[in-house]
Order: sequence, then structure tokens, then C-alpha cells
Amino acid sequence: MSPDSRDTPLHMETPARRVKLDMPLLKAGSKSRDVARWLAGCEDAVESAEWNYGKIATVHLIREAGSRMEGEGGDWYIDSRDKLKALKTWDDFAAEVKARFVSEKTGLAAEHAFFNAQQSGTFNEFIALLTQERSQAGLASDGTQVIPDELFKRQLLHRCDELLYLRATASPSFALDKFSVNALVAYLQTMWDAITLERATTGMRRLNLRHKRGEPTQAVGPRTPRLEGAAKEKAMFEGRCFVCDTVGHISSNCPSKPNTASPRRDPHGSTPGPRMVAAIRAYEDTGDSTAFVGISSDSEDDDERLFASEPG
Repeated sequence: MSPDSRDTPLHMETPARRVKLDMPLLKAGSKSRDVARWLAGCEDAVESAEWNYGKIATVHLIREAGSRMEGEGGDWYIDSRDKLKALKTWDDFAAEVKARFVSEKTGLAAEHAFFNAQQSGTFNEFIALLTQERSQAGLASDGTQVIPDELFKRQLLHRCDELLYLRATASPSFALDKFSVNALVAYLQTMWDAITLERATTGMRRLNLRHKRGEPTQAVGPRTPRLEGAAKEKAMFEGRCFVCDTVGHISSNCPSKPNTASPRRDPHGSTPGPRMVAAIRAYEDTGDSTAFVGISSDSEDDDERLFASEPG
């Protein structure tokens, strides 16, 4: 094309950015809901690419999707790729993927799974499970969802972790109708993050406390076998120990028995002071003997200091 045949000046040309076909990655170990999200992401990628390039051949779409599958999905595509690439439309390929990896429930089965769901792991996993079962329950005859927002909110609140429920409803001003679905999810997520952090820090504090206390552990040695039956009767007749079969002591005082008792430790490591006792002292004052009761100790130095402070 010559410069004179251009519709616009060269410095004003702004060619549109062309979007290539870039499908998301389906990682190994993906669950049903992950596969459903992956298919939706692939469809968005196809729409974006075809907006620039026009219609893309189905075989090319299937080949690109198969190259983005890992783990079990990748193995399945390699084993069936000739059959899959022969499919006529992308919808046919999506149906094959769902039949193999997505266990979809519909109607009452999806509702039953929704109402039986409860939090057994993280809050994010619980939200994903409820959302999946709600979407699979589908739409009513009037076009609204079979499981409306109000029902979804109540299931979310009453089937979440018990401690999370108590924290969320502790405030007297809490009212479920004040929240939208997204606001309730954000509120409960904040509470769950705090609970998770508290559990982690509390466990560490307890571990550190045990370490600082240095609580002794009792080591129990192997038990010495006791005499039984005729051997025991013979030892009793001869005045020998039932444990070590030795003359001179009985089994309760046998020196061969392991001593499992651990000495008590003073947690403060303090040194005991002199034992204070009540003492009766007598002294003479102006010729009269007078008896008095004072507090003294076993230490003679303490007694000297006590009497040095008395008048006279």
C-alpha cells in the first residue's frame, strides 16, 4: 500500500490491539466446581479471541483447551483426543468434559444437597459449596432462583461453624434482614479470619507456656516381674521378697522397683527463710520477772536483733 492511498495519516493510525486465544489452566486435583469455572473461563477466552479474529475452528478450540488440562484431565484428553477433536461444536466438547469431571445435581437432588451442606472446613470452601448447589438447583417457572437470597442467607448463617455463628450473632443489634448476601458473606469472612488467627496464636501460647514451666515428665522404667503361684508361696514361707526373690525386705520396700515419683519443684526457685516460731521469753526488769510472748526464729542472730530493740 502506497502512502498516498492511506485513509488516515501515518502518525494518527492506532491499530486495535488483537487479543489472542488464551484459555485458563485446569490444574491437577481440580474438583467439580473448579472444572465448571474452567469451562466458563474458556468460553470467555473464545469470545474475546473471536471478536478480533472472527470465527475459530472447533478443532482448534478443543486442541487449545486440551493443552491447558493437567493431571487427570490431561491424561483423559490424551487418551481421547482423536475422538474429542472430531466433535462438531465447542458445546459438544463442554458436554464431554462435564460428563467426565462434573457431578452435577439438578432439581430436588441439588436442593437436598444444599440444605444438607454444612461447614466442615474453611469458610471459603463452605461458601463455594453452597453457591454451587444453589446454582445447580436452577430457576423456578417464573424465572427466579429456586433458592432465593433470604433462604441462602439463613442456610449460610445457621450451617456455618458453631463458634462463627455465636460470634456473628453475639451483638443484640444483629439482624439478618439488614444484610445482603454479599454483605453477610464479607461479615462472616471477617469473623472467621479472626477465629482462625486466635486459634493459631492460642495454640502457640500454650506451647510456649509449657516450655517455660519446664514441667518434668515422669520416666517409668521397666517393671520387674513378680513371683507367681508356687514360687510366690515358697518365697513367702522362706521370708523372701516377691519381686527380687531376696531375703531381708518385703516387696513394698524392694530396692529394685523403679522409682517413678518426681520431686516437687519450687516454681519460684526461692530459698526458704528461717522458720518463725512463737517463743516465750523471760527477762528481768527492775527486779521483777515478767513473761511475754514474742515472734522469733530459729536463728540466734535474729533473736539478738529482736532483744536489742527492746527498751531497758
